[in-house]
Amino acid sequence: MIEFEEFNGSLNKGGGPDLTPLLDMVFLLLIFFLLTSFLVLPSIPVALPEAETAEVHEKPDISITIKSDGSLQFNGKPVSDDKLQRSLKRIYTFGQPKEVIIQSDKEVPFGRVIEVMDISKKSGARNISFLVERKQ
Repeated sequence: MIEFEEFNGSLNKGGGPDLTPLLDMVFLLLIFFLLTSFLVLPSIPVALPEAETAEVHEKPDISITIKSDGSLQFNGKPVSDDKLQRSLKRIYTFGQPKEVIIQSDKEVPFGRVIEVMDISKKSGARNISFLVERKQ
């Protein structure tokens, strides 16, 4: 006759808890943080001016960066003046009013900042703020 060994309730001879669910969660969290880190507003190296009355705001809806050479970036992507105006008009024509944050290198001539602000106003922006660093 065939004799079977008695089942002791453990298929795993090594014992210990099963770590598979824990590893699954660790990898899911890793993937989540990797993917969300790409959605954060890209950091552009700009030497911001300082102000004592600077306030902290949440992440802006629309971000315009003026680099030291006068070139523009709209939400982290390089644009020309015309493309910036078209993009802003499209947003304000089909969407709700959104805050525009202008961050400019402190070496940029003030006239260039006014040009960008004027483009924003012509496109429909009514709430324009400037990104600065708090003076210490």
